Amino acid sequence: MSHRDPIKVYDARWEDGEFSDAQIARLFESAVAYGRELGADTVVVTRDARLAARRVMEAAIDEALRQGMRVFMRPEPISTPQSYFTCMYVSQEHPGTMGLTITASHNPPGDIGVKFTVPGVRAVGLECGPAGGLSRIREIYHSPQRYAARGGGRLHVLDLTRQYVEWSLRQAQVADGSLAGMKVVLDAMHGSAGPEFMLALERAGAEVRALRYIPDGTFPDGAPNPTSAGRMDRAVSLAGAVGAEAMIGLDGDGDRIVFGDGRGMLTAGFAFVAILSSMKPGTDGPVPVLYDPKVSPPALVEWARMNTRPMLFRNGHSQIKDYMLRQGAAAGAEESGHYYHRLTLGTVTACAENSLLTVLLFLKALRSTPGLRERLWELQGRVLTTGEFNYRFESDCVRDEALAALVAKFAGEGAATATRTPDGIDLQGTCISRGVSLRQGDVSLSDDWYSGYVRIATNERGIVRSYFSAGERATLERVEKTARCVLENDFRGQRVA
Repeated sequence: MSHRDPIKVYDARWEDGEFSDAQIARLFESAVAYGRELGADTVVVTRDARLAARRVMEAAIDEALRQGMRVFMRPEPISTPQSYFTCMYVSQEHPGTMGLTITASHNPPGDIGVKFTVPGVRAVGLECGPAGGLSRIREIYHSPQRYAARGGGRLHVLDLTRQYVEWSLRQAQVADGSLAGMKVVLDAMHGSAGPEFMLALERAGAEVRALRYIPDGTFPDGAPNPTSAGRMDRAVSLAGAVGAEAMIGLDGDGDRIVFGDGRGMLTAGFAFVAILSSMKPGTDGPVPVLYDPKVSPPALVEWARMNTRPMLFRNGHSQIKDYMLRQGAAAGAEESGHYYHRLTLGTVTACAENSLLTVLLFLKALRSTPGLRERLWELQGRVLTTGEFNYRFESDCVRDEALAALVAKFAGEGAATATRTPDGIDLQGTCISRGVSLRQGDVSLSDDWYSGYVRIATNERGIVRSYFSAGERATLERVEKTARCVLENDFRGQRVA
């Protein structure tokens, strides 16, 4: 067995053809064996619209059946959030259910991959989950151990889209027809979530103008990532032309969302203000709500006003879901467009994305709160950002020296820095802030506040990534100039896209 494998930090992912059929079969042999170690006896296998998904899905099913597992499959393209719902649904009768979701999310058309859950509908990643999560699957993958065929495996087919839509509407407390007359532009980017969103929004009564809503695994317009520059221009233009109250963009597997209208896109931190207002999470006292290092401090001020306790956590889908479960968090948001909820179906509670729920809560807030949309734009207008800017260095050693000097420079002027959460979890970068106070969930800002996040690139050598925000242009310009001076002049970094 080669020392290479397709396992990444949050999932398994590879370019179609990069690994042989035998290597892909071995990945699923390892995953099912890991599931068995945790008491799994049932496997849910789902897929998105990617062209390679059919072949990889068949490999997953064949291996699960060979190892004697009870298998439930969703043969049609569905979103990753609906795959979580499917695992929760099956877990009602079969608690020992693990999930294999065949998807490559927002990545280019030629990519394919797998997301994993274990019994309890818990997402796993590297060193995240029981027995190490994907680290244990990797260990099995590279071991000499092989697993003999077992009898008893059976395959079942499910069709749950309407149940998923109805459950999501109930979770959002959005009645049939309650969004009547509301104009919404939906751009599904040819991903798998288009049909289920059309069903849900039609039930809710919204007047939908849809773009790229038919799943197409060739992704003719390129990688289905709504956060990429220019990808939502057509939807924004259409929203302005028809006077839509909301513009919604989705990625290839429907677990990444952007919100906006004819003026452009809201950042996730401010869009989450509307979502939280519909959830009313803190009715029984402040509840934890997670945010990633790029969420703007003024957004956190608004979150805290809704009786939540904002908690900083690192980026990482599996890791965030696991941390939510352990902290009793009600929800979470990443600036990448991922939104997380604590979800209950029958006897099963899981922390996962449900993009239908997220969007329905957002639309419900706009409908029920006059002036909210203008308020969100006004809030966002107070925040200035550099966007992410990157520098490449001649070696990882120089990169590390440059990053350390950058952090020291800001610390020397009185900025607070953090590389770990209060309970010691690595943030995989350094958060830098000045004039930002977070105590017991309360957030306060000085007039000249700034906030930033700097880190090394995890998938490219010699690169430092930086991002800053501030409330005053002069402050932001000074901070960016300081950072670029250290990286470019002191350590001869080269600007890269």
